[in-house]
Amino acid sequence: MKSEPKVHPLIEQGDIYLIAGVYDALSAKLAERAGFHAVVVTGYGVSASLLGEPDFGLMTQTELIDTARRICNAVSIPVSVDGDTGYGGALNVFRLVSALKEMGARGVLLEDQTWPKRCGHMRGKEVIPAEEHAQKIRAAVEARGDYALMITARTDALAVHGLDEAIHRANLYKQAGADLIFVEAPRTVDDLREIGRQVPPPLVINCIEGGQTPLLSLEELKALGFIAVGYVLSGLYASAKALADVYACLREHGTSAPMRDRMMDFNEFAEVIGLKKKYELDERFRA
Repeated sequence: MKSEPKVHPLIEQGDIYLIAGVYDALSAKLAERAGFHAVVVTGYGVSASLLGEPDFGLMTQTELIDTARRICNAVSIPVSVDGDTGYGGALNVFRLVSALKEMGARGVLLEDQTWPKRCGHMRGKEVIPAEEHAQKIRAAVEARGDYALMITARTDALAVHGLDEAIHRANLYKQAGADLIFVEAPRTVDDLREIGRQVPPPLVINCIEGGQTPLLSLEELKALGFIAVGYVLSGLYASAKALADVYACLREHGTSAPMRDRMMDFNEFAEVIGLKKKYELDERFRA
């Protein structure tokens, strides 16, 4: 019998929300299978997996929406979507939120970078005027209406104008109607402490391996005032490492045998993608 997976006490008690980043239908299914109650579609991950390109403003709104729709159809847990800058002005945001409502998404993240944007942990970022992004948040709120869609406002101003400006913007976006606030890429624990002290909750933080932000424990993050913790690229990075390793193994040994214990086999993978249900459905309609 398959044993129940262990769960961190803070997650089990609902004191903090840990969210996995996904980039396609398969990664979303695996996150749901692992017991996650919500996932976020990472623009960085979609750009990398769909285009083989960095998160550098190269992906279009259409490509994001198409991927997000497939993910929403693949899982039964809430899906939040990285909406980047909204791909334009307030009207573009309105269109994006309308599309997310139609597909059944449950959250959207909107950032205040200029377009083309860059990953929040890359250099060379720029931000639009604060009031311009506040208007985008207001457009998202109006487009949402009564639908249950969580709006996360992200500011990248810390790297460009410093912590005080980032905190000012975070408060402005909260007043504009954002449900959650995300100050991107704080670099020190002191930065995190000030954000927790001066920005109204609930607060979001991203934990990225090799990124700018210190990787702290859930206990430390909760004490600093953060309630939603995203490990948005861990799955992508782990998948990339696994692919690199198995392809190198095949080239060196001419077989996957040395790595067999690190791989799913045909039957286990079939369970992940729901082959048994398709067999059953096929039998029902077979002439």
